[in-house]
Amino acid sequence: MNKKSTVLLVVSSLLLIDSIIIGYSGKEKHNYDVSFNPNSNKKENNNFINFSIEPFYEINKVRFIVTMEFPGDKSGETKILIPNEFAGQKNLEGIKFLKPLSESTSIINTDNIDQKIIKHQPESIVKLYYQVEEIRDDDIELGNNYMVILNKSFFHFLGETFFILPMWDWHSSCRIRISWNHMPFTWTFANSFGVNEKVQTINTSLAQFSGSIFTGGDFRISKKQIGSNPVYLSIRGSWNFSDDQFLELVRNILRVERDFWNDNNFPFYIITVIPIEGRGDQGGIGRTNAYSLFLSKDRIIDYPLKRILAHESFHTWLGSRMKFAEPEVLVYWFKEGFCDYYTRLLLLRANLITLDEYVDEYNKILYAYYTSPVRNEKNERIAMEFWTNQSIMKLPYMRGDIIAHNLNAIIYNNSGGVKSLDDFMRDLYNRSIHESLTISNGSLSALIRFYAGEKALSGIMTTVNSGSILKSRADALGPCFIMEIESYRKLWLIGELFEIPAYKLKPEYNSNNKKCLQWFGVD
Repeated sequence: MNKKSTVLLVVSSLLLIDSIIIGYSGKEKHNYDVSFNPNSNKKENNNFINFSIEPFYEINKVRFIVTMEFPGDKSGETKILIPNEFAGQKNLEGIKFLKPLSESTSIINTDNIDQKIIKHQPESIVKLYYQVEEIRDDDIELGNNYMVILNKSFFHFLGETFFILPMWDWHSSCRIRISWNHMPFTWTFANSFGVNEKVQTINTSLAQFSGSIFTGGDFRISKKQIGSNPVYLSIRGSWNFSDDQFLELVRNILRVERDFWNDNNFPFYIITVIPIEGRGDQGGIGRTNAYSLFLSKDRIIDYPLKRILAHESFHTWLGSRMKFAEPEVLVYWFKEGFCDYYTRLLLLRANLITLDEYVDEYNKILYAYYTSPVRNEKNERIAMEFWTNQSIMKLPYMRGDIIAHNLNAIIYNNSGGVKSLDDFMRDLYNRSIHESLTISNGSLSALIRFYAGEKALSGIMTTVNSGSILKSRADALGPCFIMEIESYRKLWLIGELFEIPAYKLKPEYNSNNKKCLQWFGVD
């Protein structure tokens, strides 16, 4: 398997992660893409690709006609990658009528259905023609939402589900030009690289371009600023909230997270919202300079919606700009669990949830963890069954969330109140960026030892490696809260006895007390 195929396989595998929200009745899928980082280092070369896209109308459907041209290899053969399966959803059948338009050019099949060889004159300009149509045979819903959407009202597609690409170095920069021709004059256009631009010239890598998003049609486009940087919303359909309310929510989440990392290098960002069928359903995927959200029409702005937006945008740093050793799943207790911790914490700091909501949600996590049938499982089993076992899939999220709370309290106490887990995270981020640190259980151990000591490290790694049950610290939520232990039997008399910690405010405090909020970094 070559380098480009390996990259796409890793991306497709990562996109199968389903994060289940404890206590939320609707279905949720959330994903992130490894090519999301807009600041990855790109090698420069002189390659280019020109795409021309225009609609072709039939009685019952719309296709897009695509012509593309690019410089062929000096060998006289160039391999191309055809959109196939993405996150388990098929796209290959939607690519129609692929043929060469340049002289002395032919297309040869290979053993891989998503790869073909173009034979051409050495170093000549290769020109290809193909059409794309929607092949979905049902309503748009979770499970088919990443397939190309293309009809008379609008289109929505991901780069890797629509564009045929030459298989060059996946991370070298090239010039890509897109011309949107003969489109309906009432349509708006938005993608990872701009808004309402009929001709676009983009300097980016194939990884970034493949990981992008494209929309057009009866979308409403609005804009807000975070400092000097724009944030766009492209949305269609009727909702239980206004466009401005939703975009303000997005802006507040992005602002508090960028401030947390002291990183405002985002000259362009867009979020797209697509209505889907279902009840209480939501899903999303991080893209290049973008996030694509899929919501059932009954959704409201509530904690689950805030959570998916905050969790996925936090992965811009903890998951994209910070690199992880393989197999990543061994560090998911940190990558996903700490992300859940900061999702809730930064929503609180942004005044998007209350302290009561914070504690209530964390108590739900504690209940789920301490009653989980797999709470004693080792990291080895998580690595083997994460993709196939829902109970196993939830375990690293819950473990990491509890570890983060405990570790924050230990760092605070050890430093006399000068430092917190925030300092640990920013230190790790700076080392990742400036020292090319790869995050693994080994590198995390060294930093945990430095910030929290050998005893704390031993407790964490015993849980991760041996499956021992975590002990939630009494001071994990600060001086205003007490931890109580509830005993609970699953089956009366003979059932397993669970001891479940839960936190509540001490009688002398209320949730608006400044001292209580300061523990969580709320000004």
